[in-house]
Amino acid sequence: MNVAEDLRVVAFGGGTGLPVLLRGLRDRVEDLTAVVTVGDDGGSSGRLREELGVAPPGDVRNCLVALAGRKRLAEVFNYRFESGGDLTDHAVGNLIIAALSDMAGGFCAGVEQAARFLRIKGRVYPAAEKSLTLVITHPDGTVSRGESTARDPGKRASSVAVEPADVPAPPGVIEAIENADVVVLGPGSLFTSTIPALLGGGSREALARFDGPVVYAANVMTQPGETTGFSVSDHVRVLLEHGIPRVTDVIVHSGALPEELISRYRAEGADLAAVDREALEKMGVRLRETDLLSDDFGAGVRHDPEKLAEAVCGVALVRL
Repeated sequence: MNVAEDLRVVAFGGGTGLPVLLRGLRDRVEDLTAVVTVGDDGGSSGRLREELGVAPPGDVRNCLVALAGRKRLAEVFNYRFESGGDLTDHAVGNLIIAALSDMAGGFCAGVEQAARFLRIKGRVYPAAEKSLTLVITHPDGTVSRGESTARDPGKRASSVAVEPADVPAPPGVIEAIENADVVVLGPGSLFTSTIPALLGGGSREALARFDGPVVYAANVMTQPGETTGFSVSDHVRVLLEHGIPRVTDVIVHSGALPEELISRYRAEGADLAAVDREALEKMGVRLRETDLLSDDFGAGVRHDPEKLAEAVCGVALVRL
């Protein structure tokens, strides 16, 4: 038996990064909890948020699908209508979660019902009990509202907060942190996925009481409009500045990337996030460098689920 199967893991994030981690951890650890941002205001999620008043379901749906035992039903959840009309671009799972939330009397209850339908292995919680609006401050002091505003390549983010500021995290999130062996942050968009997933009321306070390893799965590339020019230590610094009590370990990718691929990212305003070892050491953060990426670069730089999960479990077991 793999010793990692005894691990209890809580992972924070959203977007495309968290589901990748969950797919790798799903059959590797004993207990897995995902805490997912609810700040999305674009696409299908944004439309449902505006039209129905439901918390944005898209990031939650992706995590439910990653953990689903009923694979055929998971395919239905991910199906998008493309025939035109009011349903165009809506994911079926988003509509189902919205309906279940309305029927059950709340978003958390709706997500729980969807989890049962999909027979997920683990638990998925929204970061807060209702939707949050991201409030992004830029280096020049200007403020913009909404996740989509962070994608402006000309306006790098310096901090993010949420409105309302006092929405509590679901009780299950706090309980999961209290019982965890390891907490994982990311990978994913720093200001619009990773940090917002930590801003539900009570989450950071629970992390302050947590004495196990807190692992940051670092982004390989910077993101235009969010982290232009950031090194890996800059990512960690921003996490700490947003009230994350500590980061004990950082996992980064080691290995060369095709120059053609890097050039493509640079043309879009992104670049490699420099691994500044001395700065991380001064912060008291342990660095773990290993191969983390998919061997297929056709879709760009993407973490491999199994490699990432293996790295997380390896760090956790050393630290315990």
